[in-house]
Amino acid sequence: MNNIIIRKMICRILLISLIGLLLPGCKNNDSSDAENKKYSASVAGYGGDVTVEVTATKTGKIGTLRVDASEETPEIGGAAASRMAKTIVAKQSLSIDTVSGATITCNAVLSAAESALKEAGIDTEALKDK
Repeated sequence: MNNIIIRKMICRILLISLIGLLLPGCKNNDSSDAENKKYSASVAGYGGDVTVEVTATKTGKIGTLRVDASEETPEIGGAAASRMAKTIVAKQSLSIDTVSGATITCNAVLSAAESALKEAGIDTEALKDK
């Protein structure tokens, strides 16, 4: 009975290893894609610096936007920063409402996002008009 359990475990480990080896091959490694480049900027928030890291698509859209607001109050500024990042990407806009009670953090996110997006070559004025 122990041999059967050991064989099943070995098969599972081999299967997981094989899947792990094959998954990286599924990634698009087109280095000419602007989406592979990351741009970042930091602005002072309520408790410390708020850092935004963005990627841009070839068509001039926001691909991803990640916020590091680890020095902000986790339940207030930290939560608001995460929410702001998702909204900016979803709406493809810098003209979004701030979160009540976390205005300083939200303004830092918007300002850092604008700086990083400018560095990425995205027309931030157009993003403010949306």
